Amino acid sequence: MDKDEFSKLHSPSNNIYFSVLSSSWLMIIAALLFMGISWYVLEQYLRDRGEERFENSVQELTEAVNRRMLAYEQVLRGGVGLLLSSNDVTRKEWQTYVVNAHLSEYYPGFQGFGYAQLLKPDTLDNHVQHVQAEGFKDYKVYPEGVRDQYCVILYLEPFDWRNQRAFGYDMCSEANRRKAIDHAISTGQPTISGKVALVQDTPEDAQAGFLMYLPIYQGTVATEVERKQQAIGLVYAAFRMDDLMQGIMGDRFSGLKLAIYENPQANADSLMFTSSKVLPNQKDVFYQSQTDLIGGRQWRLDISSQSRFISRSEETQGIWLQFIGCAFILALFYSVLIMARNRYKESLLTSELIANEKRFRLVIEASPSALFMVDKAGIITLVNTHAERLFGYARDELLGRSINMLLPDALRDVHQQHMNHYLVQPIAKNMSMRDDLFGCCKDGSRLAIEVGLTPIHFSNGIFILATINNVSERKRIEVQRAEHMQELERINQELDRFAYIASHDLKSPLRGIEQLTSWLTEDLSDNTNENEQKYLWLIQSRIHRMVLLLDGLLMFSRIGRVDTETTEVNSRQLVEDMFALVAPPQGFELVLKGEFPNFHTVRALLELVIRNLISNAIKHHDLVTGVITVLCESTSKHYLFSVLDDGPGISSAYQNKVFEMFQTLKPRDEVEGSGLGLSLVKKTVESLGGNIQLKSQGRGCCFYFTWPKHIVKKELL
Repeated sequence: MDKDEFSKLHSPSNNIYFSVLSSSWLMIIAALLFMGISWYVLEQYLRDRGEERFENSVQELTEAVNRRMLAYEQVLRGGVGLLLSSNDVTRKEWQTYVVNAHLSEYYPGFQGFGYAQLLKPDTLDNHVQHVQAEGFKDYKVYPEGVRDQYCVILYLEPFDWRNQRAFGYDMCSEANRRKAIDHAISTGQPTISGKVALVQDTPEDAQAGFLMYLPIYQGTVATEVERKQQAIGLVYAAFRMDDLMQGIMGDRFSGLKLAIYENPQANADSLMFTSSKVLPNQKDVFYQSQTDLIGGRQWRLDISSQSRFISRSEETQGIWLQFIGCAFILALFYSVLIMARNRYKESLLTSELIANEKRFRLVIEASPSALFMVDKAGIITLVNTHAERLFGYARDELLGRSINMLLPDALRDVHQQHMNHYLVQPIAKNMSMRDDLFGCCKDGSRLAIEVGLTPIHFSNGIFILATINNVSERKRIEVQRAEHMQELERINQELDRFAYIASHDLKSPLRGIEQLTSWLTEDLSDNTNENEQKYLWLIQSRIHRMVLLLDGLLMFSRIGRVDTETTEVNSRQLVEDMFALVAPPQGFELVLKGEFPNFHTVRALLELVIRNLISNAIKHHDLVTGVITVLCESTSKHYLFSVLDDGPGISSAYQNKVFEMFQTLKPRDEVEGSGLGLSLVKKTVESLGGNIQLKSQGRGCCFYFTWPKHIVKKELL
């Protein structure tokens, strides 16, 4: 066989060998690649499992901390309930409450549980004397110094040697405590302080500590101002951080390293607790840093672990390559689902953001006020249509320009100073009612305006939303109203002068006529007949009636327009005095019924009303004897007085006319009077917010009127 034939016979086999060998290598490489991928996937899977368990442990730890702090908060609320349930909870009662609460058994971690009283400098000495009188002769408030407010530890349990070191300590003397106290009082919510050194600690056993406060108010409060004014003290608990966290963590979280900082900044000054000498860091197997809002304060919790959180059985699962492959496919599918779900959520969030932006713009455009959004530099970034109409500028002319362009030149520098001062601490401000606020339109005209400011926090900084209303028309109306009020005051003064002058000038000739008739009566006393004497008496009667009428008119015109003082009035004695003052004829009797009060009121007005009603009852009585009954009842805001007589009564046809001026039921010659008595009574009662009514059926009349218990605006004739 020659060489060529040999080559022909063996070349294909070599090709197959090399082909198989090549295929094996490819298969080995593929298998190794698959195994590597499977191992890698498994490792990732195990790491994810470990990380999940780590996160669960972290969540359980943070929840344990939150639950424990919530439990302490409930204890503080129980202390507040005890102090509010009694006007004077004694030290012994406080001790009994704490002992029976079994705090060390059910709420481990308390260093002390107590009550601190809020004091002002003028009440400090009385407080010290009161506590010393309890038997603590060496008691004093420390540290010494004058402060606007003191928060002094009064009760503290257990009252052992460690806590006795804090007895009388003023917690307002230290900045972290004072800040937490002020925040708790302002919000009414449990508040914890920053990192402090507890007064109870000794240098040999010092730990970082903090305090939890819950305020106590006197009465019901709704606003921050009321809370600050009516705060009387705080129930508080003191904690040593190491003792607290060791009680929470125990052996359950031994695989975790924990570091707690009092604020989001991680440094040695803010470190409050660490479970290990080596602080958690990102080089550990697992690491997580988070901030939690606890008691109104943000704590930073750094948590890490050197353990993989993987069991031995899980570490042997590498031999289950097929299972790993399936797990890889499932994990990939799961990842796709998660990504799809996240993408879907992102699309929903984007749509919602777009919708919110559209709604925001619709609200801005629909506002009846002119709205401007400006940045810290005072540059206009947003305007609405009403703003364009109000100032006459197009939107493009306003955007990117300073808000000062809408102010008169004389006010721009002052406004810039006000704006810089406002931006130091921007807060929402209601519409300003200043009279010197003016806006400048594009055509140069000026508008009287009112402005409200609202700070809005965006991701790129603080912006100010200015709400501007045109109040030019309202200013004009206010000026007109002021002018009308001045004119009314002038007219009232002229009416007063006219009534006084008319009364005075008309009385002078009347007194002259009365004197002449007196002289005629004396000169003709022996030479006149009965008719002449009757005529002279009628003249004098008419003169007397005219004088009464002038006095009544003057009195009627001044009721409700002249102030007077209130005095203490014995209403029973006042009624008896008025009955005696009208000099009733022999045979008339006064009867008083009900509870007649002693109260502050306008004595002259009440005398006028009682005197006129009693005089009217006697004057119109048709018998020589009679009984005048006065009753008094009390309602929520008024006293109800009733004046009854047993006279002839008043027909229903005339009952609506008796309170009118110059109205009498009998001829003037039979009953002397001006016809103004009941008109004066009605106007007097109504000027004080009361009312008067008449009841009469058959014989007898009853005038009853309401009189306010408290005179808000005292007015007299």
